Amino acid sequence: MIHPSDQAAGLRAMLNHSPPEVLAIVPCGAAAMRWVARQARQRADLGRRVLAFDEWQISGNFSDCLGVSPRFDLQQAVEGQISVEQCVADTVPDRAGQSSLGVLSVARLAREIDGNRILQQRVLSCLLGLQAASDEWLLLARPCDLNGLSSFARAAPRLLLVVEPVERAITEAYAALKRLARGADTLAVGISVVGPDEAQTRSLATRFQRVAASQLGIHVQPVSSVGEAIGLIGADSLEIAEQDGRGFAERLLQQAKTSMAAPSAAVSRGRAMA
Repeated sequence: MIHPSDQAAGLRAMLNHSPPEVLAIVPCGAAAMRWVARQARQRADLGRRVLAFDEWQISGNFSDCLGVSPRFDLQQAVEGQISVEQCVADTVPDRAGQSSLGVLSVARLAREIDGNRILQQRVLSCLLGLQAASDEWLLLARPCDLNGLSSFARAAPRLLLVVEPVERAITEAYAALKRLARGADTLAVGISVVGPDEAQTRSLATRFQRVAASQLGIHVQPVSSVGEAIGLIGADSLEIAEQDGRGFAERLLQQAKTSMAAPSAAVSRGRAMA
């Protein structure tokens, strides 16, 4: 459990700090995951304080690509077994001894929050306590869960599909986008097709954009970087800022409750984004 004094200090810090910008990322393919890891390092090298929430447990996940290994799942901190700080695995520090890229494993939390009222009640304060130390939150979501995208991914105001130029990866990305159209609050969707042939990747992204618009009514914007995807929604207004930080945490709880109560009754909001 987070100590009350720690919560108070965190809330005071947040008064003088903009909430982290939240981006859900769905990597489709091993090369896509490596691309995301490189992008996260680049964001940190630019001076952004990045915290990644990794839903993947298999070999070759985001943590593996960065060479780090979180010892605990964030669910254990939410349940009060350990501190949040113990869950964060920092990447190799820079020359000043500081690390601006941390990784949290949320594989268990992402799986169980939809069916666990106790977790839902506790997760808000946990996420709020993480805000002040971050500029950006990257949510590494799984594309092929049988229950659809996780509540974490559906609650994010921005979503980036990162796709290898192969049929299986493109199919996974489209299926994830189709699930997103079933009741997510996502305001902006981007796609980045990663591969050595620039003309091919640009053509595939454009075709994906066209199909998503015609078949799902969702506007998907081709982007070339994580920074560009975050910029699909700027943080220069109060309305937009409220989509991040506390707004994301509150939408996460709402998504989890909706999934638990009536997973088949979610209303599609994705078409309104076209």
